[in-house]
Amino acid sequence: MKVLAYRLQSEAFGDLDKSIRRILRSAAEDGVGAPFDRRAPQTREGVGLKAGALLVREWNGRLERVMILEQGFAWNGQTFASLSQIAKAMTGTNWNGHRFFGLRQGKTAPADAAADRRKSRDRTASHGANGGSAGNASP
Repeated sequence: MKVLAYRLQSEAFGDLDKSIRRILRSAAEDGVGAPFDRRAPQTREGVGLKAGALLVREWNGRLERVMILEQGFAWNGQTFASLSQIAKAMTGTNWNGHRFFGLRQGKTAPADAAADRRKSRDRTASHGANGGSAGNASP
C-alpha cells in the first residue's frame, strides 16, 4: 500500500532528487538507519562534552549537578535534550545553556565600551561643575 501511495505521489509531484536517492540507497546497503547521525554534545568552540562528565553550577546557594549523557543531559532524575532546557527548569527564566554553565563567555565588549563612555562623561561633568573653565573666572 505504501509503495502505491509513493508512486502516485511521485507521479503527481515529482520524484526525489538523485542525490537523496543515492544517500538512501547507500544507507540501506550499509545497514544505517538514518543518513544523518546525531552528533555528540559539544560547545560552539568545538570543545567536546564526553558522556559521563559532570557540569556543576551553584544556583541559589545550592550546587546543581548535570551529567552529560550519550543523547542529552540528566538533572534531578530527568533527561533533557539541551542545557538551555535545564537552565530554564532551574531558574524559571530562559538562559543560554552554555553560558549558564560557564562553557561560553557572554559578549562583554559592548558593555565595556558603554562603561568607558559613562566614566568619560562623568569626568567631563565633574570637571565643568568644579569651575574648571577658564572663561568663567572672576578677578
